[in-house]
Amino acid sequence: MARSRPCGVCSKWFRPNLRQGNRQHTCGGPGCRREWHRRACARWHAKNPDYDPHTRLVNRLVKDAPPNPRGRQSDPLATINWALARDEIGLKISVLIEETGKVLLQWVRDAIPA
Repeated sequence: MARSRPCGVCSKWFRPNLRQGNRQHTCGGPGCRREWHRRACARWHAKNPDYDPHTRLVNRLVKDAPPNPRGRQSDPLATINWALARDEIGLKISVLIEETGKVLLQWVRDAIPA
């Protein structure tokens, strides 16, 4: 039988469930369980800082822009790895996004006087 122990969140003494034994760290109250889960997630994210699917995908999609002698980027769409984008989201959507970007880029270039 598991011995009584203090809750890891509220410090109230409780008797752990027999099935959980030494693995139970909270008294079982909803607030304590939620706080324990929040702390566990924070510990996990501290140990695994690079685990973020969105950031990893963005880092793979964005590539270094080709150098421009004037110091400005001539084509911002060249910084995206379109082959990888097609693999990730599909051909139709990636082509639609690429062409929309080209239209917007041309519109901005026409709107700004040289």
